[in-house]
This record gives sequence, C-alpha cells and structure tokens, in this order.
Amino acid sequence: MDLDIKESGAVCILKLKGRLTSGEAVNQFEKAFQQTIAGGHIFLVVDLEALPYIDSSGIGSVVNALRQTNKVGGSVKLVNPAPFITKTFKMVGILSLFGVYESEADAVASCSA
Repeated sequence: MDLDIKESGAVCILKLKGRLTSGEAVNQFEKAFQQTIAGGHIFLVVDLEALPYIDSSGIGSVVNALRQTNKVGGSVKLVNPAPFITKTFKMVGILSLFGVYESEADAVASCSA
C-alpha cells in the first residue's frame, strides 16, 4: 500500500492507494495516523478513492483512528470511498460514524466548521 500524507494546521490528509489489509499496510497506516495525532493534527481526512479493498484489520484500523481522534476532540472524514469500501462499511454498521465527502476540499472545509 502507498500512503501520501499532507499536513496543514490541525488537518492531515492521508491518501491511501492499494489494499488496506492485515500486516504491513495496517501497521503503516496505524503508525502514520498516530504520529499525525501526536503532532497536533486531530482532524484526519482519509482519501479512499484509490483503495479498492479493505479487510477486517483495515476496518479496525480506521475505527481506531476515529477513536484516537475523538479522544483529542478531532474526527475522521472519508473522501470518495470506492463502492466496495462503502458497501463493507455499511454492512458492518460503521459508515454512519464518519463524515463522507466527495472531495478533499469539502472534507477539509468540514473540519473547521
């Protein structure tokens, strides 16, 4: 999995490319968001447009990111999740926990609202 990270103020944009699955990919994502939150970026915008697949470990990791940001007064916003991701998140009942946006700009704008 590839991970692009852009930080700006309290917002961090994490763009995931590839598959978020158990092992190295989940470890990489966990480490990235934990460092980001520790650095004061409490709003995570997770761009899922180029993420075709996620497994239960990946889902757990995204929920963990939400839990961690909520603890410090932040949140996690999802951008453009692929149909499989949207369907999977709905099926496990967690899609409603996240703000879901069509563009990065909309998600970032919602962080300051």
